[in-house]
Amino acid sequence: MAFSASARPAALAEMNVTPLVDVMLVLLIIFMVTAPLLSRPLDLALPQRSDHPSKASILTLQVGSQGDLTLDDRPLSRTQLDERLQDALRSDPRTVLTLRASPDADYQEVVSALSVVRRAGVEQVSWLD
Repeated sequence: MAFSASARPAALAEMNVTPLVDVMLVLLIIFMVTAPLLSRPLDLALPQRSDHPSKASILTLQVGSQGDLTLDDRPLSRTQLDERLQDALRSDPRTVLTLRASPDADYQEVVSALSVVRRAGVEQVSWLD
C-alpha cells in the first residue's frame, strides 16, 4: 500500500479587506454627519478699534535697588504712594499704572510696592523691563 500525499489546498496569504472597507465607510459617514455640527460660530465680543485716543491717565511707578519708590519721577514713601494713587483713581477710575523695577531690586520690595498698589485700588497694572 502506497502512501500518497493528499492534495490540500494551499493556504491563502491574502488579507481580507472587506471588514476594513466597511469600517472605513462607517467612519466616513460619521465624520460627514458630525463635521457640520462642530463648525458652529462662536459668540465673541471682540474689542472694536476706536478713532479717538484713550483718555486714561498713565502713571509710572519705579522701584529702585534700595526699595525707594518714585511715581512719575517723584520720590514717595509707601503711605504717600497710597494717597497719591487713591487721588489719581478718584480723578480717573481708568488709571493705568506702569511698574518698572530696577534689575537689582529686591523681590520683596517689588511685591510690597504691588501690595500698596492693590490696596489703593488700581486694577490695571502693566510691567516694563
